[in-house]
Amino acid sequence: MKILVVDDTEAILLLISRFVEALGHRAVLARNGRDAVEQCRLEQPDLVLMDVMMPIMTGPEAAILIKEESGERWVPIVFVTGVGEENALADAIERGADDYINKPVNFRVLEAKLKAFGRTLELNRKVREQSERLADYYENAEEEKRVVRHLMEQLVNSERLSDPQLQYLLSPAESLSGDLIASARTPGQALHVMLADGIGHGLTAALNVLPLTQPFYSMTEKGYAISDILLEMNDKVRQVLPVGRFVCVTLISIDETTGCIEVWNGGMPMVYLLNDQGEVVFECRSKNLPLGIVPSHSMDFAPERFYSNGAGFVVAYSDGLVEARNAQGEEFGVTRLLDVLQSNLTLKPIDCFQHEFAEFLQQEKHHDDVSLVLAGFGGNSQRDIRVANPATQDISQLLTADFATGNESTWRYSLVLTADELRYVNTIPFMMTFVKEIKSLASSQSDVFLILTELFLNAVDHGLLGMDSDIKLNPDGMEYYLLERSKRLLELQEGRIEIDLMGVMLHGQEVLRIRVKDSGPGFNWSKSSLDAPHPLYSFGRGIALVKALALRVNYIGIGNEVEVYYAPQAV
Repeated sequence: MKILVVDDTEAILLLISRFVEALGHRAVLARNGRDAVEQCRLEQPDLVLMDVMMPIMTGPEAAILIKEESGERWVPIVFVTGVGEENALADAIERGADDYINKPVNFRVLEAKLKAFGRTLELNRKVREQSERLADYYENAEEEKRVVRHLMEQLVNSERLSDPQLQYLLSPAESLSGDLIASARTPGQALHVMLADGIGHGLTAALNVLPLTQPFYSMTEKGYAISDILLEMNDKVRQVLPVGRFVCVTLISIDETTGCIEVWNGGMPMVYLLNDQGEVVFECRSKNLPLGIVPSHSMDFAPERFYSNGAGFVVAYSDGLVEARNAQGEEFGVTRLLDVLQSNLTLKPIDCFQHEFAEFLQQEKHHDDVSLVLAGFGGNSQRDIRVANPATQDISQLLTADFATGNESTWRYSLVLTADELRYVNTIPFMMTFVKEIKSLASSQSDVFLILTELFLNAVDHGLLGMDSDIKLNPDGMEYYLLERSKRLLELQEGRIEIDLMGVMLHGQEVLRIRVKDSGPGFNWSKSSLDAPHPLYSFGRGIALVKALALRVNYIGIGNEVEVYYAPQAV
């Protein structure tokens, strides 16, 4: 230790300093209180042995200044006091002195005190080092949280969460949430909603869910189905996260055009569909493992489907919500959740739930992240009515069968698919990547996606696979139709589909021509069922929708070729 020895008597000063050095310490000398303060500033001693009564500045006065200037660094001060200095000593100890020793000095006692203070100083040093490390760790952790929070804000597009069809609540247990809510629209305006719950909570859980955002947004924007998105997300999680980390996910797709609601549940609590009366009309329990546990080829990414002709909400939530406990130890529970929502459907249910949830907790903190998603469906009663731009009606009068031959083509894109490609290529999302690059179609991607999807599916289903739409009229007919379609597509050995997109200038306006041709036997396109959807079912709307969007729809020959003219919307 470095010990400051302070005394105005030279003999005592030298005697104590020699003893201190004999014990292996370093002695620094001062002959009055003021000199002691100066030496403390210069030498930063570990301990001070100081006389009480000295000229210029007394020991207690010097002790006060030394303690003040030492700040958080503990510098023990031991007074060497004579008979009759008890009052001054008591005052000094009250102001911060740590111990004393009587004159004449008992060197055996002094040695013991120095050893005791040495042990205490070493312990104090370790505590200070640990405190500094903890402060650094806290500062680094806060910086990491700030960076992750910024990343999550950038990767999770909060503007898309303001979709009028979506209501949500997200309440983290710590400063960062391991629950993630994201929403996006396909080019056909179907709403995709993802609720993910990373293992644990806080920073590590937040990092677990980040890999999901890029495939969710990019693939939704290109029009991929949720089964394709899930496959990509599972591969991404397994690639990025360490072994043992996984993410529970609920992925929802709501297509108002067809009235189809798709739900995939991997490790999350039950998903409920409520009608506008608050009745549970469909339940989707987890039948799948969370993402990131097993390879994609071992997973079933096929969603459960529900077809609705009415309005209601899809209700998805994390387990932190129903497991939250109040001060009495009572869980919030699923029953209370449904009761709150069912009694407030005519209001804004998410606001009512938030109030009821806060009332239930009674200021008690929840120990897991809490999230709730309410995705509305069937709210637009006019969802089937799509009308072409009135300003383009005069252009439609100029269209003829040989329209393209008499006008200048501005661009052209053709694609030919055989049976081998049809089994695995996601054709429409692939083509939409190109369509997005055409400036004249920038504001019409939704229309182009809907037209291409309908024409392509008709060519595959009816042209090559020979599917009969009347199957859908039977109980569970839609599910059987989709299973049979998948089976026939896997078994398809021969077949060919040609898709041709071309931009043509007509009287100063670019018109998009879409041609789709299949190698099938054709069909009777003059049937009335092509002109209007089935009055009782959600399917059959496709052709009517295409005709509402397009300037003209021409079926050619035996019906295995269709030509559509579409006027892009003005930017």
